[in-house]
Amino acid sequence: MEKRTSNIQLVITIALKKEIPKEWFESSGIAVHTLAALKSGATGGNASFKSGVLIVITGAGLKASEEAACWIRDNIKPLFVLNLGTCGITDKRRSTGKWYIPQSVSNENRERLELDSSLPVPFPDDVINIQSLISVVKAQSGDSWKDHNAIDMECFSQARVFRDTNISFHCLKFGTDHSDSNTQSDFDRNLSLFREEIIKLLDFLHTSSKEIKITTILPAYNREHTIKRALDSVLSQSC
Repeated sequence: MEKRTSNIQLVITIALKKEIPKEWFESSGIAVHTLAALKSGATGGNASFKSGVLIVITGAGLKASEEAACWIRDNIKPLFVLNLGTCGITDKRRSTGKWYIPQSVSNENRERLELDSSLPVPFPDDVINIQSLISVVKAQSGDSWKDHNAIDMECFSQARVFRDTNISFHCLKFGTDHSDSNTQSDFDRNLSLFREEIIKLLDFLHTSSKEIKITTILPAYNREHTIKRALDSVLSQSC
């Protein structure tokens, strides 16, 4: 098992600064940094974070997303990474303004990776499970999108980086548009709603750990190779 080099248990990756309520995160004691800032030593040499959570702004696109994922893998080694972001919904019968959990992610070369549809954070009851997300280089329509339910520009790169590590990777997307001629205007219109929904999603981080008492039950059968990781995960949790 890789040795963890920090007490950061959860890294949340988000592509753009404008997608996040930065002031809310900071008032909650949650560090928010760009990849460039992290490379410059913004974590203080993996110093202690009270919340155990770090928000990493990766920058837009698959290459930027991959670079951020590699840095997180090599320097932070969290227990969980959650790619939280916006997406386009290909089926106009599905609503924007909703959370979506994809079961798999593909790229335009038809490579496909299965995703863990469980999440390391509480999520809304009305979250919608979808079969497939495709990560594309440019947000414009194409034949490669036809067999997928949603479109983004980042998830596949991160899923591939974390696939063969002890870091558990998860993806949660918020539909802002239908990937059509109105994509930009719909995205802009739903951006403030996305920020509000992030606050609702992560509101549990505001709760004092003194108010929380938790009993953990870990059923296990023929899982001796994962027991240590499961126990380490439980023991390292914050509220």
